[in-house]
Amino acid sequence: MPKLPEQLGPLKLVEQIGVGRQCQIWAALESAAAGQSPRKCAVKVVVPDAVGDAEPRKLLEHELKVAKACDHPGVIRIDRLAEASGLAFLVMELFPHPNLKKQLAQGVDALAPKVSRIMTELSLAVDHLHARGWVHRDLKPENVLAADDGRVKLIDLAIASPMPGVLGRLLGGGSKPQGSPSYMSPEQIRGQSVDGRSDIYSLGCLFFELLAGKPPFAAPNQNDLLNKHVSSPPPAVETVNRNVTTAMSKFLREMLAKKPGDRPASMKEVQKTLKSIRVFERAAAQA
Repeated sequence: MPKLPEQLGPLKLVEQIGVGRQCQIWAALESAAAGQSPRKCAVKVVVPDAVGDAEPRKLLEHELKVAKACDHPGVIRIDRLAEASGLAFLVMELFPHPNLKKQLAQGVDALAPKVSRIMTELSLAVDHLHARGWVHRDLKPENVLAADDGRVKLIDLAIASPMPGVLGRLLGGGSKPQGSPSYMSPEQIRGQSVDGRSDIYSLGCLFFELLAGKPPFAAPNQNDLLNKHVSSPPPAVETVNRNVTTAMSKFLREMLAKKPGDRPASMKEVQKTLKSIRVFERAAAQA
């Protein structure tokens, strides 16, 4: 793969911090006026191999549109879409903390002291996204950055879709399934219309992984995995982590219900329940 240039207009790429199929994410320094220090930021740039493809730029344009609709500390702020050296890129705030997938590699015990706050903060961020009219559709540990104190940033808004109106819900019209197989809701897999309850299912998968160290379903191939989401009952998280409370385990099963109508009706309900239950039987020791 051809290398990116070190400089994109006023931006100097410093360190690669993420990678996708058609984009890379870099920590960068943006040159400032004379006498001022360069500004730290993050850059999401289309890789040179994908320059001839119009789709990556469309996704960046869409991601910017979604981000501009939001104003919440738990949702990544995106400043602008620009182009330099023939490469399109987003300039966004830099939140210099690893994503939850990387942190889970250290084990659930290391993550446990901040899990409750992560769940709460993430629920608030997703609720804000829904209130602004968007369904994320790709909630997973890779798309959540988390600081040591449990503050989070929800990232990668590229496939967020508008909340369906009343007519859309009645007709059930959808689109080509998009998302990550380990976290997709049954209705998302079927290509049906999705609303905030689809994100609640995906969030349930994410919460399960934070407590168990793995998603609720696994299979040797993608078709079997998707079929499990559609038809297999979710496992009990306490069989993997005995420190999880019965109330939390029950709540996860509600979030992972196959039918949207059997899940919490909104992120407000998710927040209310999280406030009323304990995640762990024994408090997690601070690292």
